[in-house]
Amino acid sequence: MNKQIVLYPFYCVSVLSTLLYLYFMTNVHQSTPTFKDAGTLGKLITHASQTETTQRALNNLMKLSSQTETTQRALNNLMKLSNQTKSTNKINDPEKNLNHLLKKDEISQLEIGDEKKRTHFLGLTGASGRFGNHMFFYASLRGIGDAINYTPILSRTDPILKLFEINLNNSVDKFTLNNNVVKGEKCIGIFTKDLMSPINKTTNITVFGYLQSFKYFQNIESDIRKEFILKANIKARVEHIFNTLNVTHRIKVGVHVRRGDFVNRKGTKVPTPSYFYKAMNILRQNLTNPIFVVCSEDKKWVTDYLQFNDSVIVHESVEVDFGVLMSCDHSIISSGTFGWWTAYLTKGTSIYFKGFPSPPLLGCIIPPDYYPSDWIGLE
Repeated sequence: MNKQIVLYPFYCVSVLSTLLYLYFMTNVHQSTPTFKDAGTLGKLITHASQTETTQRALNNLMKLSSQTETTQRALNNLMKLSNQTKSTNKINDPEKNLNHLLKKDEISQLEIGDEKKRTHFLGLTGASGRFGNHMFFYASLRGIGDAINYTPILSRTDPILKLFEINLNNSVDKFTLNNNVVKGEKCIGIFTKDLMSPINKTTNITVFGYLQSFKYFQNIESDIRKEFILKANIKARVEHIFNTLNVTHRIKVGVHVRRGDFVNRKGTKVPTPSYFYKAMNILRQNLTNPIFVVCSEDKKWVTDYLQFNDSVIVHESVEVDFGVLMSCDHSIISSGTFGWWTAYLTKGTSIYFKGFPSPPLLGCIIPPDYYPSDWIGLE
């Protein structure tokens, strides 16, 4: 008689005994386990491993001969229990079910989302000046609001809305707030850290000042850049200008020349032609065939001093000039917030005039608070 046939009944009995043992052990563990300690987790992993090992043995047995109905039912039950064990392990995976790991207050925060609900508002008073000033107002309010968890508001008549696709979800017609306290800056271009500190959130806040420091919004820089996206009509006009000048495929350096009221005003010293020559030569030496796109309200001055074979002069509206300069690859700026923002929104090298600000305005604008550290200062 074949030796394998003689041993087969004993083999089946052994397997069935194993199956009954595993069925009993699985029933003990089939209620949903929790991760109170590492020991429970270890038992669950060991049990799953035993089940997989047994399944491989049973698969081999099925290959040897056909199973009896009793054996088949046992196999079916074991397969169901194995699937239940795997499913239970998924449900209680610590990465899937954070309720086992988080404190009650942490769970509440997850339920309301990552961004806490903001119930108070942040406005501005004394908002004067031209285009660049208003960009600082908006960006700094955004940064301060983010730091203290307040919602900044923007007037629907703000001049920057002529140029940018600003989100108006939290806008108002005026910067007047009820139930508010007033907080002020130290001076025009001095970063006032106290404005970024949390306060008693029982009132709205009105900020008084110019807020001309990038440090107010440096932590949300990417958000600010996304807000200052050109409107479609301005962008189309800029592209038309670049195409007309045949500079689309060249490395473009935006050159902003602020003169006008800055020429004779104390504290707003303007650069001489030598500053622009130094800056342009530095970039000529480090860039391949750049084209200098010069924008200024003083077209005669730039024509007299900055008209070269590798430069073009552009002057249309304030909005279009800004769009042209911010769409360049690198920047050279003179004085004022208009030029500052064109440099900030480009992605390349920025060169600024170190003579601005000058006394007495220098005491109210601290260069390290006003100019980012990676910009290059020249005189």
